[in-house]
Amino acid sequence: MSSKQIQVDHELEQRLLELAYTTDVALTAPALAYFAPCSIEDAERTLEQLAARDHLRMDVGDDGTVTYQLPGRQHVGSRRSPGPQLLRPAVGYPAPYAASPLLAAILTIFLPGSGHLYAGRAGAAVLWFLVVSAGYALILPGLVLHLFGIASAANAARRVNDRLALAAGA
Repeated sequence: MSSKQIQVDHELEQRLLELAYTTDVALTAPALAYFAPCSIEDAERTLEQLAARDHLRMDVGDDGTVTYQLPGRQHVGSRRSPGPQLLRPAVGYPAPYAASPLLAAILTIFLPGSGHLYAGRAGAAVLWFLVVSAGYALILPGLVLHLFGIASAANAARRVNDRLALAAGA
């Protein structure tokens, strides 16, 4: 197993523990995939591995729904805020992979905003696409804005990497 896969598995386990101890939501692959965020397949694989190691107990309901039980599960509240914690996806969390600033810049060269999208900043991607496209109507401002967009995309990828480094050190 690669070190990148080990890191992804570790991050999924951390999000699973957060889901288990800060909410009362049934532990299912779709719930973990929504909360982590990750694919349902990755969530299923993680849950099945934990069940195989006896860290979780798998239950299959009469309707075929697979749920997992964490022995000794207690609601301990959120680490982030003192109020009640609702189930919500990790929007704004860094991507579970390191983003390449060079790739973000290259993507933006071909399509303004695509580097931001690659770095997990969908709102910025749409904004850059619209602003640069409007700027190209006047030719020179579009080129200048495109260059700024390239630099901004590379910077967004660097920030993703910085957040990942901080999260790994925490």
